Amino acid sequence: MKTSRRGHAVLVLATCVTLALAAVWSGASNAVAARSKPIRSGVTAPRVRTGLENLERRVQEFTLPNGLRFLVVERHEAPVFSYFTVVNAGSSDENIGTTGLAHMMEHMAFKGTRVIGTSDFAAEQPLLAAEEAAWQALFAARQRAGRGDSTRLAGLEQGLTEAMKASNQYVVSNEMSRLIEEAGGQNLNAFTANDITAYFYSLPSNRLDFWGAMHAGGFVQPVFREFYKERDVVFEERRMRVESSPVGRLVDEFIHASYVAHPYGFGGIGHPSDLKGFSRSQGEDFFRRYYVAKNMTIAVVGDVTLDEVKRVATRFFGAISAAEPPLPPTTVEPEQRAERRVMIEEGSQPQILIGWKIPAATDPSYAAYKALADLLAGGNYSRLVKKFVKERKSATTMQAFTGFPGEKYPNQMMLYVAPAAGQDPEALEREIYAELDTLESHPFTAEEVAGYQVRMKAQKLGAVDANDRLAGELAQAQALYGDWRQFFREQERVQSLTPDALMQALQSAAKRSRRTVAMIVNPAAGQAPAGGR
Repeated sequence: MKTSRRGHAVLVLATCVTLALAAVWSGASNAVAARSKPIRSGVTAPRVRTGLENLERRVQEFTLPNGLRFLVVERHEAPVFSYFTVVNAGSSDENIGTTGLAHMMEHMAFKGTRVIGTSDFAAEQPLLAAEEAAWQALFAARQRAGRGDSTRLAGLEQGLTEAMKASNQYVVSNEMSRLIEEAGGQNLNAFTANDITAYFYSLPSNRLDFWGAMHAGGFVQPVFREFYKERDVVFEERRMRVESSPVGRLVDEFIHASYVAHPYGFGGIGHPSDLKGFSRSQGEDFFRRYYVAKNMTIAVVGDVTLDEVKRVATRFFGAISAAEPPLPPTTVEPEQRAERRVMIEEGSQPQILIGWKIPAATDPSYAAYKALADLLAGGNYSRLVKKFVKERKSATTMQAFTGFPGEKYPNQMMLYVAPAAGQDPEALEREIYAELDTLESHPFTAEEVAGYQVRMKAQKLGAVDANDRLAGELAQAQALYGDWRQFFREQERVQSLTPDALMQALQSAAKRSRRTVAMIVNPAAGQAPAGGR
């Protein structure tokens, strides 16, 4: 399954490092969620027209008695519909010892139910229990390994292998995905981010009841079959995306250096020992606590009617747990008071990551930080790209963005730089800071801000054109801001930006004491990496 998407934030980047970043933090980018307070509006300003007013009036909503919120937009131009489900739980809701569990929920999502994905659940169920008992016995023995018997450990490992083989004999692999595709399903996928987990695909409009049965079934009576097999798959994903990738290693070290207390510092994909240690029982507990109706939003857009969606929702989704969701993490990242630096010496291509701490997406100033990032290094029109890529040619790629590694909580405005061949990355870093200092005397112009506003309006209009993208934007806005209408208010905030607002954001964020820097540097010729031989 995919790891992340969002129309703005990190995933707008069209660079290879974007893919690496998204892979490493397992989601990044972010399609973000929140149990956060609605965005503070401050002084009410005259409403700015965005071209989306008619669409906003077409969004309909209802909430089931169990607390599950539905958003519906009727579009009858073609006989298809798309849905987008956001579960307000991601990697930042994990704990030490179980990092990576949120991502496991995504891997379990299409394993089936008591009816789908099995040839005989009555026979499979006791074997799944035996498999779990075998894992618990092995885990306990490994915890006592210092006093343990290697022969006994080998026997327990063999016992788990046999138990997995026994339970797997009843598995009908990929049956849920196959049934959806046979029904005309398109773009079946899911992703895990630091702030949410999301599920989505499209179907012909005459398959609405089928969709309700399939999608709700995975929430009402999921069966976490092949759990330990998939856990090994996730471990391999981490090995390929982090340990085996220079950019992956860089991003991983950067994240851990950036956060000393908040769960954003876990890194998203999970610590290696946790990926080898958590159990199916812990996964099922995570699901029971977070996959409850009040912690979810489902948007349906396309050739449907509100009454049809209500009928299907009541019939199939009403059985999802009405329990209260867990409270969000209480840990607040302390104020950063000193620059943090990570240097990786190896022979791969030099890379630079610079991050400055900024507020959460719910802060009224967030729109200014996003504009600042775009005008610094959002494309060929931006200040740093013009200077270092086009004119000096000291960098091959520069890209700035906000929302790393999430947006629900205070996050970072990032600058990624790929130095050109022969360039000293540390010298290039210093030149970048010097260029930022020149903004004090040469601030952004009204024309630059206006250009950004035009680009963002075009992006917004593009995001609502397709059913699947609109469903995703609405569901994620509901999760992030606590109100889907903020998807439309966001554009109004963009259209109200001024050069002064961007300069205030720059002055607040771009301080040495608020930044974290990570880079890959090559050892000097004939010199071993520091600390090694």
